[in-house]
Amino acid sequence: MDDAIQAAGTIVWRRNDSGEVEVAIIHRPKYDDWSFPKGKCEVGENSIACAHRETVEETGFEIRFKEFLGEISYLAEGTAKRVRYWSAKFLRQVGTPMQGEVDQVLWKSPNEAEELLSRESDREILKRFLATDLDSQVLILLRHAKAIAREDWQNEDLDRPLSTIGEQQAKRLISTLTPFGIGEIHSSSAVRCYETISPLARALSLEYFFTDSLTEYVFTKNSARTFKYIDRLLENSDPTLVCGHNPILPQYLAEKYSRQGFEISEAALEPGEAWILHHIGKEVISVDHLPAPLIS
Repeated sequence: MDDAIQAAGTIVWRRNDSGEVEVAIIHRPKYDDWSFPKGKCEVGENSIACAHRETVEETGFEIRFKEFLGEISYLAEGTAKRVRYWSAKFLRQVGTPMQGEVDQVLWKSPNEAEELLSRESDREILKRFLATDLDSQVLILLRHAKAIAREDWQNEDLDRPLSTIGEQQAKRLISTLTPFGIGEIHSSSAVRCYETISPLARALSLEYFFTDSLTEYVFTKNSARTFKYIDRLLENSDPTLVCGHNPILPQYLAEKYSRQGFEISEAALEPGEAWILHHIGKEVISVDHLPAPLIS
């Protein structure tokens, strides 16, 4: 069993009037240190939801998540601590830092931030951040949440709904996916996909698009039609969510990468899991895996 403290945070960035990249660092008076926004995961909270919540609380920023930067480990007052980080684009100031927790938020160039940061581990995360492409866009490939088993459903498969666990996962996906600033949602017309994205769409006040092109039936008959549909979404400027099925999503990603000379497994996604594709135009430059929401 891992007894380490689980925490998460971000490197928030923006471009100044000269087009140069700046990152936000915070000062915590309790520890008298300079760091990136971060904090401990609450019980049952996913790391990405924690990173988003803590960053908003400690900075008052509205942000949009980009690439996952990895995990660092260190000892905090003699206890092991693991912190997962994401790159997050600054959108605007919407609040103020949590009083008593943070007394300064500064925008610094990466070189200036490196000199101010108190922990070597934060400087390591900064190096990883600088290796990412800040101009990439996001396409999320989400497998629907857990549905009623096929053998327990006597009607049309397209009408098969979510199970009780799946309904809980769908609600938890709100906090897991909101950090990406989704602007458009596309879903298979299968009921289990519709029920997966509906809570998120309502929370974000977004309309969504249903299509038979993302169903297993169409994919079996004409996989090119399905892949062409997803490919078109890579042209969107807003972060876009696609909710679909196995084996469609794994095979699409495997084919997309093979066309670019990379190898990737066609391993199936579990219900409620997703791949976060970071792309420039139709070229996928990196992929992050997003675990399914935790259900106790």
